[in-house]
Amino acid sequence: MKTFSITLLSLLAMAIALPIMAAPTGTVYGNGGSTTGKLRWMNSAKKYVVTNDKGMSIEYEADDVERVDVDRPKMLDAAIKKVKAGSAAAAVADLEGIAKEYAHLTYDREATQWLAEAYLKQGNAAKAISACEAIIRNDAEAAYMGAMATAYWKALTKDGKASKLGLLLDKAIASGDAAVAAAALVARGNAAMERGSNRANCEEALRDGYLRVILLYADPSNEAYPEALYMGAKAFDGMGQGNRANKLREQLKANCPNSDWARK
Repeated sequence: MKTFSITLLSLLAMAIALPIMAAPTGTVYGNGGSTTGKLRWMNSAKKYVVTNDKGMSIEYEADDVERVDVDRPKMLDAAIKKVKAGSAAAAVADLEGIAKEYAHLTYDREATQWLAEAYLKQGNAAKAISACEAIIRNDAEAAYMGAMATAYWKALTKDGKASKLGLLLDKAIASGDAAVAAAALVARGNAAMERGSNRANCEEALRDGYLRVILLYADPSNEAYPEALYMGAKAFDGMGQGNRANKLREQLKANCPNSDWARK
C-alpha cells in the first residue's frame, strides 16, 4: 500500500509538471463559407477538421481551403522569451508541444524555429536539425524561406553540414526575396567564420557574405543588416584591420541603435 501511494504521488507530480496544451482553435475558410472551432490537420488525408462549439466536426479538403486563421498559442510568446533570456531548457517542453499540436496550423514553424534555437543554446545541433526537418518533410520550401530556415542554417553550420547548407543558401539568395537573400548571405559569412578566424576565412566571410548585405541590403528593419555590420567588424578584426572594424561598429550604432547587435 505504501509503495502504491508513493507511485500515485509520483504520477500526480509528473502530471502537474507537464505543460497543459490547449487544442488549436481558429477559422477555416472554404467551400463558400467558414467554420470556427477546434482545429486538426489530418496529414494522411490532407484535410482540415474543425469541431465547432456544438461538437459538430466539419472536414475541409486542403485543395478547397482558401485560408486558415489560427489563434496564436497562449504559451508561445512566454516560451520565446525564455529562449531569448537564456532559459532554453525551460522552454523546450512547451515548444515541442506547440510544434506537434499545431502541425500544418501556422505556428508549427515559429515554434520549431525557437525550439531549434533552444537546442542550439544547449549545444545540440543534431536535435535542432531534426526538429526543423520534421517541418521540411512536408514543406520543402521551409528549408530556405522564412524565419525557421535561418535557425536551420545555424544548426547545419554548427553540425558541419556545409554541402547541404550551401545548396539551401543558393536557393534562398536566388529567391528574389530581399530579406531572405540578406539572411542567407549572413549565414554564408557565418559559415566561413565558423571554420576559424584566420585571414582567409575572414576575407571569405566579408566578400561572400557580410559586405554584400551591407552594400546591397542596408535596411535597419531587417535583422540581417545589423548582424552583418556586427559580424563584419569581427571579420575585419580577424584580419588586423581595426579601423575598418570600428567604422562598421559606428555604422551599426548610428543606423541600428535599437538592435540587440548594437548592444553586444
